Order: sequence, then structure tokens, then C-alpha cells
Amino acid sequence: MYDKITPSELSSYEPTDKQYSLKKIILIWILSVFPMPILAFAITPLLIPKIDLHPGIVYWMAMIVGMIWQFVLSVLILKREGYEIKWSAIRKRMRYQKPRNSRTGKSSYWLFLWVIPFIILSGSLQMINLPDIETMIFPFINSLPQYDMSTLATPEFKGAWWLLILLFISSVFNYFLGEEFLYRGILLPKMTGVFGKWDWFANGVLFGFYHLHKPQMFITSALVSGFLFAFPSKRFQSSWMALIIHGAEGLFILVLVLGIILGMT
Repeated sequence: MYDKITPSELSSYEPTDKQYSLKKIILIWILSVFPMPILAFAITPLLIPKIDLHPGIVYWMAMIVGMIWQFVLSVLILKREGYEIKWSAIRKRMRYQKPRNSRTGKSSYWLFLWVIPFIILSGSLQMINLPDIETMIFPFINSLPQYDMSTLATPEFKGAWWLLILLFISSVFNYFLGEEFLYRGILLPKMTGVFGKWDWFANGVLFGFYHLHKPQMFITSALVSGFLFAFPSKRFQSSWMALIIHGAEGLFILVLVLGIILGMT
């Protein structure tokens, strides 16, 4: 059920002198961020009058484009670092491995049970009606276009099974090949050289402020969620932890989308 680190495994990890500099971390963050507010606040309003689709769908598709860009960016970074773009070559670099107890050095599938309290905390955060700290600090947020996905709950989408295809693509590039791939796979393992034991905290901050395309929530929700995703990934040396915790959100969204399609909302 568990195993110890072998010398060959230890040699496969990147040494600290290959950690990212602060300049490189910020550059990658900027490159991941800049398309999102442009897509949300410039491209989406421009497209809505020109195409015959619900505004919420246009916004959703625009965000998918942004997350696909994050995957492309991740691939470019890996290729620049000299990795072959195949799973066997990059999984250890990105810590897609069995969770490991940092104290004993033993890895075990049982450690995946630690995702449960984090999923509960993350779900509770989504249900709590937090005060609009963002709009109090930055009042101009109220004047920005905002798209509430709950507006899709109309008879127009009853029987629209194609929404599941959109949800599948969105989930793949949100929870695996997009946000998590870049923030917990690419960045987190390379942030220790600058931030030390607080690399998970810095990663959570970057993830929270990446959500500039959702300015009404980038402090109260996205920032805290970033901590809930980054800490267990760091603590157990496995990017699967964040992917599972973040991905649990997708199951909730699936239920909502099915409710819309079946006309139950």
C-alpha cells in the first residue's frame, strides 16, 4: 500500500538550482492572466450582438479559449525546459504521482483521503454568501460586464444536450489541462527556490489574482480556493490532490447543467 523513496526517484527530481526565479514566476503568471480579462471584457461584449447565442454561452466559450491557451503555454514551457511532451516524461516534473507523507517519505493511496476535508471546505466556500469585498475596494468592478451562468436556467436550453459537450471541454481544460496543469503542475514545484516553505501560499495568491476575469470574486473566493488547492498539493507532493479537490466542483456543475437540460431548474 505504500513505498519509500528510492535513490532513482530522488535523482529524478529537479534540483533547487533549477527553481524558477521570481521574474520567471511573474512572467508566467502574466502570460496566463492577460488573455482572460480581454476575452471577458472586450471580446465577449463584442461577439454577443454578432452571433445568435445566449450571452452566458458566449462568455463560457471565451473562457474555454483562455484555458486552452494555458495548456498551450504549459506545453511551450515544458518544451523550452527540454521535456518531451509525453506523460512518462513530464509526470514527475509536474508531480502527478502518488501522494507522499513528507515526514516519513512514504507514499500511499490512502493519503488521497485527505482530499475529503478540502473538498468539503471548498464546497462550503462556494455556498457561503461572502461580502463583496472586491467591489468595496474597487467600485469600478460594478461597471464591468458580468455574466451569471445561472441565467442559462431557461426553457431555451431544455433538451440542449450539446451543453454536456461544452461542459466536458470546459472541465478538461479547467481541472486538468488548463488551470491545474499550469498552476499546480508547472508553477508550484518550481516556486520553492523563491518562496521556500510558503511556496503553496504564494501559488494560492497567484491563482486568486489570476481570476481578474471574475473580479467580483478574486479575493473572497478564488484566493481562498487557491490556498485549498495548493496546500495539499505541496503537503503531499502530488498535483493529483489539487486536481481532485478542484475537479469536485465539476460534479456540482454537472448536476446543475443536467437540471437545465432536463428542465428541472
